[in-house]
Amino acid sequence: MHILGIDTATRIASVGIVCDGEIVAERAHLSTANHTETLLPLILHLLEDSHCTLQEVQGLGVSIGPGSFTGLRVALGTAKGFAYALGQQVVGVSTLEALARTVNDWEGAICTVLDARKAEVYVAFFRRDCHGQIHRQSADQVVAPHEFFSTLEEPCLFLGDGVERYEALLHEQCGPLAKLLPFSQYHPRGGTVALLAWERLSQGGSSVIGTLTPTYVRKPEAEFRRMSGASLPCPDLRTSP
Repeated sequence: MHILGIDTATRIASVGIVCDGEIVAERAHLSTANHTETLLPLILHLLEDSHCTLQEVQGLGVSIGPGSFTGLRVALGTAKGFAYALGQQVVGVSTLEALARTVNDWEGAICTVLDARKAEVYVAFFRRDCHGQIHRQSADQVVAPHEFFSTLEEPCLFLGDGVERYEALLHEQCGPLAKLLPFSQYHPRGGTVALLAWERLSQGGSSVIGTLTPTYVRKPEAEFRRMSGASLPCPDLRTSP
C-alpha cells in the first residue's frame, strides 16, 4: 500500500511516500513565502523518485497542525483535492507528533516546539521508550515560552523551529537539562506523516474528509479581542516519570 504524506506546517515543505511501512522517497523545500506554488511540483518530483503514479497512491497523510495557518490550509486543500478526485482515504496527523517521530537514538523526554509568533510557542511533550516507541505525554498547546520552559525537571530533547527562536531562553531556564536539535535537520517530514497515516490505515482508521480541518490550537484573533485581553492559563507540561 502506497501512502503519500504532506507537511507544509512550517517554512519547510516536505512530502514523502511510504510503501508497506517503509519510507521509499522523500523531498523537502525551504520557502520564504507560502507553499502554494511549490507543493504540487514537489509532489510530482517525489512520485518520479519513487516510480509511483498518483493513481497508485492508496491513501494520504496530511499534517493538520498546529503550525502556519496558511501552510496548513495549503496542505489540507491539496490532500482533499486528491482524495475527492481519486477516491483516496485521508488521515490527519498532528504536526508536533510527526516531528517527535523524527527522533532517533534517544530514550526519554521529548518536547516539540514550533514558533507560534506573538511571543508564543506550540508545544507538546512525548516520551521515547527503549524500543523506540513514541508515547504522547501532553496535548498540543500554545503557551508563552518563559512560562513553560521553567517546568522542566529532567533531561529533555527539544526540536522544532521554536528551538531556534528561543535557544537562549532554553539554555537560561533549563541549563544542561535541555538537549537541542537543529531545525535544518529535524523538521516535520512528509515521510513520517505518511508513516503515521499508514499505521492508522492499516488498522482500519481514517479521517472523515468533509469534516477534517486544521488544528490551529490558538483561538481566532476576533475571539481574543472579545476576551478583552484576558490571558490563557499555562498548563502543567511537566514530563511524567
